[in-house]
Amino acid sequence: MSGVDLETARLRLVPVSARFNDELFGLYNEPEVADWLFLTGPPTREQVAARTVIHENIWAERGYGFFCVIEKASDRFVARVGPMTTPETGRIEIAWSTTRDAWGKGYASEAAQASIDFTFAKSGLDALDCYLRPDNTASRRVAEKCGFLYQDTRFLYDRPLRYYRTFRR
Repeated sequence: MSGVDLETARLRLVPVSARFNDELFGLYNEPEVADWLFLTGPPTREQVAARTVIHENIWAERGYGFFCVIEKASDRFVARVGPMTTPETGRIEIAWSTTRDAWGKGYASEAAQASIDFTFAKSGLDALDCYLRPDNTASRRVAEKCGFLYQDTRFLYDRPLRYYRTFRR
């Protein structure tokens, strides 16, 4: 979706598009990231390209969706963040993943908050969900910093996950 370009103090968020397929493939193939996200290993280049088409279509239909996150100082891809439909619930969740070299810089919190604010502004949603592995303490800190409140632990995506919600303010 052209014309959407969010900026935070340190980051630029642009809608996911095919021009970022190499960066997304690289992110998903970082061993630590793949371990958090995928039960059966990271996606192939073809699968990343197919996911990108799905995300581009979601942007066209809804006016919001996944962002690629660019560090303004270096013009380097550092993350992907944004809303997606949870297959098991049909509700919208916010998801984020940062490149290994961007960990610990606060980029996930900064990008997630911008994405949350944008999603609420562009939708009629009154709440957003978030699901985290119980051992992912870094993402738990991101979720709590962004106003997500722990609800319970559920079995989704073929694993137990901590379920959080945040509400429109």
